Amino acid sequence: MRELNKTLGTIATIVGVVFASLYFYTSGLGVFSTESHRGLYLFFIFMLCILYYPANKKKPYSKPLYIYDAVMLVLGCSAILYWVTQYTEYARLRVGMPNNMDIFWGIVMIVVSLEVTRRVMGYILVVLGSLFVAQLYFGPYLGGIFGHKGLTIKRIIEYNFMTMEGVFGTVVGVFATYVMPFLIFSAFMEKSGAGDFLMDMAKSVAGHIPGGPALIAVIGSGIFGSISGSPVANVVGTGTFTIPMMKKVGYEPEFAGAVEAAASTGGQFMPPIMGAGAFILAAMTQTPYAKVVIMAIVPALLYYLSLGLMVYFRAKRRGFEGLAREELPRFGEVMKQGWYYIFVLVIAVVVIAAGYRAEAVAFWATIFVLVCSTFKKETRFTAKKLAETLDSAAKSALTVGSTAATLGLIMGGITLAGLGVKFSKMLLVLSGGNLVLNIFLILLISLVIGMGLPTTASYIVMAILAAPSLIMMDVPPVQAHLLVFWLAMSSNVTPPVCVTAFAAASIAKANPMKTGYTACGLAVLLYVMPFSFVYRPELMMIGEVSAIIYSVCLYIFMAIAISSGLQGWLMESLSSIERLLYIVAAVLMLLPHSILDASGLALFVVLVIRQYFKSKKAATAGV
Repeated sequence: MRELNKTLGTIATIVGVVFASLYFYTSGLGVFSTESHRGLYLFFIFMLCILYYPANKKKPYSKPLYIYDAVMLVLGCSAILYWVTQYTEYARLRVGMPNNMDIFWGIVMIVVSLEVTRRVMGYILVVLGSLFVAQLYFGPYLGGIFGHKGLTIKRIIEYNFMTMEGVFGTVVGVFATYVMPFLIFSAFMEKSGAGDFLMDMAKSVAGHIPGGPALIAVIGSGIFGSISGSPVANVVGTGTFTIPMMKKVGYEPEFAGAVEAAASTGGQFMPPIMGAGAFILAAMTQTPYAKVVIMAIVPALLYYLSLGLMVYFRAKRRGFEGLAREELPRFGEVMKQGWYYIFVLVIAVVVIAAGYRAEAVAFWATIFVLVCSTFKKETRFTAKKLAETLDSAAKSALTVGSTAATLGLIMGGITLAGLGVKFSKMLLVLSGGNLVLNIFLILLISLVIGMGLPTTASYIVMAILAAPSLIMMDVPPVQAHLLVFWLAMSSNVTPPVCVTAFAAASIAKANPMKTGYTACGLAVLLYVMPFSFVYRPELMMIGEVSAIIYSVCLYIFMAIAISSGLQGWLMESLSSIERLLYIVAAVLMLLPHSILDASGLALFVVLVIRQYFKSKKAATAGV
């Protein structure tokens, strides 16, 4: 972002406050109309992105470029207002017969949408969006899965602009309806002191344990991530405090950064709020968000259990100590100061599980935070603080919002050309109808696509291109999309391009690639768990209660085994052979066969018993 002068800064702040206030109102009291709801969202996003993000980052204050900004702003906002005012008439009188003004403003909208994305996110998503639009016209000249009869320019523009399927499609609708209210909620939680409370609570619970600072990162990032839903924001928000603490007790910079990156990535699928992609998932599968949350909670907790065990086992193996008690806040005092923040999260879970609209949950949770903030003078919201919070919420929407229209273009290009079905059939052919191989191919593709795209964009592309192949193989739609959703998150920590790991490495002053590779090992369940969405649906609360309990217990043992094997500790330091055997036990428990389950569990129990007597003997000899 560029620093704005006083006049432009005031204008941007006013726009941000109005933007957040409007969507806070609609989250609780309902929208005026679908077209105004979606259109005004992009209207405010375009205004703020053009104001805050310069056309050329090397010349952010160039006067000629300010003129270009003004032209882009006027044209973009005019195109949106044209669509909002003309949509009803178009839908009633001229579907399939757009007039010249429809085409003109459609061209303007597409160009400005790509420009806004370029300013905020760079060129990769812009190039991808442009290619998906272009292939609609050049289809007759393309080969392979991209070949088709082709569409006229008029039809391409009409579909992407005048309907609710392109730039004003599902992505904008979900961002405006669900994501924006939770960003507002997150901003109010942060400004009311929730971030400090959550970090202090993590310190008081885990700070004194060996490897305490790393456990603080895991717990703090898990809780904070469930509110923010953005891995990079999570790294910046919590890593600034946790990474120096980890380095202080002896963790290498690369490991400290990797812990924060892996923990922050988990926030994308940690209920109750999860990332923006989860709302897209619910919309695309037509599944109540409450059901998505319930299905996601056990896998997310298992992920954090594994990560927590890894940092604890590493600390024990290296002989690291926790922080001194006198350096840490007391749990009772922390809870006394901010107990109501816990109730906010509990209430959000209960209300979502009860089936209320997700946006209504964000609205009433924000109201609850506002009421509770009046308990203490230092947390009360004055008019100035209220405006700052709303403005902060608006700014936090720009990274995600700037991609919305371009993602709509990508979805439009895939849908009109029928690429989703074609790509899925190609995956079926390459995998030979083998489900495991199909999932593995999706993992590889998601890593490539995720290199240059935000996680939400990566999920959307993979959901359209790859999820149908799983559904064709009789995987239920929600499970197929959850699988793709998790795999889309893997690009956060998987080299060569892993933005979240790189962000953590910059704070830790560590080697980015080493941080990424270390994060891969810590986040191993990120790659493993998606297979269980197909072969262990009980982990998503599907099936008989006894089967659910069995699968959850089995995976807890698996998490202990794989963490011990990778970090080389369980009650005492493990030899190379012992580490390998623990990993073998974990793999056997992962494989979906009762005999293999029993074999893996038996091997794990034998290893643990042997380890117990070995450590007891060593302790006796030491005495």
